[in-house]
Amino acid sequence: MKKLLFINACVNRGTSRTYRVGKELVSLLKKSGGFDVCELVLEKENIQALTSETLNKKLELAEKNEFSNELFRYANQFKEADCIVIASPYWNFGFPAILKIYIEAVSVPGIVYRYGEWGYPIGLCKAEKIYYVTTRGGYVGDEKDLGYAAIVEIAQQYGITGTKCIGVDGLDILVNDVEALVKKTLENLPNQI
Repeated sequence: MKKLLFINACVNRGTSRTYRVGKELVSLLKKSGGFDVCELVLEKENIQALTSETLNKKLELAEKNEFSNELFRYANQFKEADCIVIASPYWNFGFPAILKIYIEAVSVPGIVYRYGEWGYPIGLCKAEKIYYVTTRGGYVGDEKDLGYAAIVEIAQQYGITGTKCIGVDGLDILVNDVEALVKKTLENLPNQI
């Protein structure tokens, strides 16, 4: 069965509009693509920023091609996913720090990419597409969302040829009907996959 990796960088999931849209997208993809879903709730994972100790341990293991070590579990899981959905709210011009820390854990040369003869990255991931789901309080748009821009670059480096942003803007504007904006996005999701 194909694997769908749902990277959940949302907090307050009981009220998170980003999570609501992401969860519905995952449900639709599961039905249409026959995916087995693995959801990573990042705030519940024990993901730590790299330190000198953990970085040097990773480098030592990579030098020996010991990529089955637990330190590489996120990278191996990411590499083997057939489809990836990232649900992340728009925070401070990009995404929450926990997603950056997760990306550090995933970004392992020799697992998700390798360097070619001329030093350019060659992607090693199976996924053909990353869906990036986000909600924004103001009117930012996908093109100015630095979080989505980072995901586009990362996907290219990892060999993932398609990225799709599903963003909902204007959710903190007092005159907007927030529920109507979210509902419209949910209704349009089948057209996004």
